[in-house]
Amino acid sequence: HLYFITASICGWKHLFTDTAYINIVLNSLAWLRHNERMALYAFVLLPSHLHAIAKPLDRSIGNLLQNFGSYTAHAILKELRHDERSDLLTFFHEHRRDSRHQHSIWQDIQAKNVYSRKFLIQKLEYVHNNPVTKEWNLVEDRADYPYSSACFYDRDELAAIVVDDARQYL
Repeated sequence: HLYFITASICGWKHLFTDTAYINIVLNSLAWLRHNERMALYAFVLLPSHLHAIAKPLDRSIGNLLQNFGSYTAHAILKELRHDERSDLLTFFHEHRRDSRHQHSIWQDIQAKNVYSRKFLIQKLEYVHNNPVTKEWNLVEDRADYPYSSACFYDRDELAAIVVDDARQYL
């Protein structure tokens, strides 16, 4: 099954305005795809959250998201400490979900089953149109947003990370 995934930073903090944190997420997605853990059909990384369409290949979606969330959270925390971002470290500590963890980076990671062709088309458009919405207004042309797969679908160009072609399901 294909899944529409949303992963939001705790408190919707705009963490993904810094290349170091952007690269942690993009490199993790690329690693999961390259090592045959998932097929990645679409993505957009916005300042506070990630949307993706993916299909787990060797594990459940829950296990895949848990691994992604855990790895990226640890890497982000390491980078926050390196960057001496005590403001964010304090925030993520104060807003942790439970006492077993020192910090909570991800507020929520959800996956919705892509149950139909129509739903897939809707979510592909939603993912790729996010950077040009009134809320974000990050670029004029969605294919110009560097942290998205829109350029792959709109211009047949390589995205920041390699994606699989969802058009096979359309």
